[in-house]
Amino acid sequence: MRDKADKRLWTLSIVGCVIVVLTVLFVSVKIETNNTKNRIHSTMEYIKDQYSMYNSFNEAVEARSLVRMVEKVQQTARNFKTDKQALEKEYLKQYAREQRLTGIIVLNDKNKQIAQYHTGPRFKKVLGYVMEKETLRDVKNYPQKSYMARIELKNGGYIDLASYGRKDAKGTVIGYQYVKTEYAKNNNLTIQNVLAGYKRENDGTIVITNGNDIIASNDEKLIDTKVQEDSIINEIRQSVKVGQFAIIRNGIKQYFTSLDKGRNYYIYVYAEDRNLVKTLTSNIGIAVILYGIFVAILMMIKARSNQQYERIQKQREEEYKKELEKSAKEAKKANIAKTEFLQRMSHDIRTPINGIRGMVEVGDYYKSDIEKQSECRKKIWEASGFLLELINEVLDMGKLESEEVILERRSFNFFQLFQEIRTVIEKQARERGINIVVHKYNVIHEDLIGSPVHVKRVVMNILTNAIKYNKNNGKICIEFNEIQKNYNTIIIRFKCEDTGIGMSESFQKTIYEPFAQEKAGARTVYGGTGLGMPITKSLVEKMGGTISFESEQGVGTTFYIELPFQIDHNIKHEELKTKEIKKASIKGVNVLLVEDNELNMEIAEFVLESAGANVIKAFNGKEALEIFKESKLGEIDIILMDVMMPVMDGLEAARYIRWSNKENARDIPIIAMTANAFTEDRRRVLEAGMNEHLAKPLESDADMEKETNEKILKIQSDLATNMEKLLKKQEEQNNNEIESLKQDFKEHHSEYAKQILERVIKV
Repeated sequence: MRDKADKRLWTLSIVGCVIVVLTVLFVSVKIETNNTKNRIHSTMEYIKDQYSMYNSFNEAVEARSLVRMVEKVQQTARNFKTDKQALEKEYLKQYAREQRLTGIIVLNDKNKQIAQYHTGPRFKKVLGYVMEKETLRDVKNYPQKSYMARIELKNGGYIDLASYGRKDAKGTVIGYQYVKTEYAKNNNLTIQNVLAGYKRENDGTIVITNGNDIIASNDEKLIDTKVQEDSIINEIRQSVKVGQFAIIRNGIKQYFTSLDKGRNYYIYVYAEDRNLVKTLTSNIGIAVILYGIFVAILMMIKARSNQQYERIQKQREEEYKKELEKSAKEAKKANIAKTEFLQRMSHDIRTPINGIRGMVEVGDYYKSDIEKQSECRKKIWEASGFLLELINEVLDMGKLESEEVILERRSFNFFQLFQEIRTVIEKQARERGINIVVHKYNVIHEDLIGSPVHVKRVVMNILTNAIKYNKNNGKICIEFNEIQKNYNTIIIRFKCEDTGIGMSESFQKTIYEPFAQEKAGARTVYGGTGLGMPITKSLVEKMGGTISFESEQGVGTTFYIELPFQIDHNIKHEELKTKEIKKASIKGVNVLLVEDNELNMEIAEFVLESAGANVIKAFNGKEALEIFKESKLGEIDIILMDVMMPVMDGLEAARYIRWSNKENARDIPIIAMTANAFTEDRRRVLEAGMNEHLAKPLESDADMEKETNEKILKIQSDLATNMEKLLKKQEEQNNNEIESLKQDFKEHHSEYAKQILERVIKV
């Protein structure tokens, strides 16, 4: 009986527990459902009110902005009426700055653009908009009418634009202002701000759309996505009416939801029922106990994790602190070096400029003294040469740091290159009584393929330093040794040993750093930029070579450089070319000289006429093109063209000349004159259809004549090579192939070009 009673009691207890639990669950669900409904409707109403305020505020801001834009354009139109030069670009630029406009476009009565000024990349978009909107351009017919609009951009920014009829003539003035994304966000309220403070855990998911796109949500993953991509919102659209509170099912999950609609937007609110009835779990003791145990375990794990995290963070902070200290020291060191460099540059630039100006004044004073005049010109020449070398060195370093230096790949004779270097170096050495000894010259393969300009620069830098930092009546020993790797490749090992002041051990560690110089007596005497060795090392490494040195302070320095080269097995053509250069002359040659700078034109004209050439002048590419088109055959033998000019630059002019229908258009030699003397500039010149280029400044009539001859002879050599190929083909090929080659030769190298070159070379 007791057992049955116990069983009955346990049964009643279980049934009672179940009833109580079910009752609590039912009541709790009912209460929580009503609370959720009220909370969702309250959230919906609040968001609608805030959205209306958001729209009103942004519309007011936009209206004020557009009104101000109209006022700015009206003021610009009034400026046009009072200023006859208003359509010039500098004046448009001034008006744009005064009115804080990104750009100004001026149309005539035919709606053609006659003037414009703009900054930034949005001009094409604005111009396209202007050409599409007839109402915008129509304001020219109504003096009191204006047009304003805002162009929304995909990146979140916008363009405010206004147009107004011109006061000075029939036409339209258009002004616009581009507002970047970050500024647009700062100036306008965003609908996302409306949802600030709403947490998904407590308030459910809130979504605002414009019909197709989700423009705001408290779930960041949904922002800027399409409505069609969210299955829950699609279910709400199909199942729930506007203003209705409902329960929907999406898969295995159930949601409380509601939908409302504004003038140009929709608001959706939905929440999982399990997220909104968390209070039910508080009625079940075991859930509280399990949760408490879980929280306790979690806190223990978290406490341990925090301790470990703090240790790691502390370790990282220490490492970061050390890195910062190291970076700060390096930055300080670099800043000190650059400051010293700028100070030296200021002194080194001002010194030759002061010398040039001073010698001009001395020359003016001694007008009748021929010897004094000659002395002044010599000193001016030397000072300007030093200034040019200084500028070239700084530009070279900039090119190397930005990796814009392009190596050549052409044939040259290493012995001739060394002889050119030796001529210059020995002159410098004699001035200080320094003896240069070529201790060993063991180079068998002298005809090589490489970048001779940069090889010359490397060797010159090392030898110049050996002289600059040497002692008076000192000595420099030079060695060249060849190491043949295979049939096509060799390595030339260059050694330069001097008896100079040497380097301290501390400076040897920083010798290749830009702007670094050791404060020794020789530096103060001979100056320098501190860029020579960084440039040398960069060029050596770029050519695939290596550089090293040994130095002892007060004893001297020895540099070792190894450079790889490809052997040029075809040397016959180069030998012929070298012999022909000596016979070259430009006397009697008709030269079309194209130069926009009057001073440079005067100098080039003097150099050419001194060499016996006849000069025809043009001051821009377009003028040169017209002169060439109107010239008769034989009136122009060669064209010397500046590259950077107004109206039409030299590269564009060369292309038009080559494309013209003139009989000698494809054959006439065109040589560029440019102050840009880098390898990549030479490549651009050749791509434009020019044959060669001369680097400014032009130093003398002899140098000009020699370099011009070399360029012309290269063209002649190409013609000769093609003729040799043609004659060889005549012996080997059939008649059809011979006729084809003749036609190709006629198209690319006409008989006229051959005659011109014969006159120029005078061989």
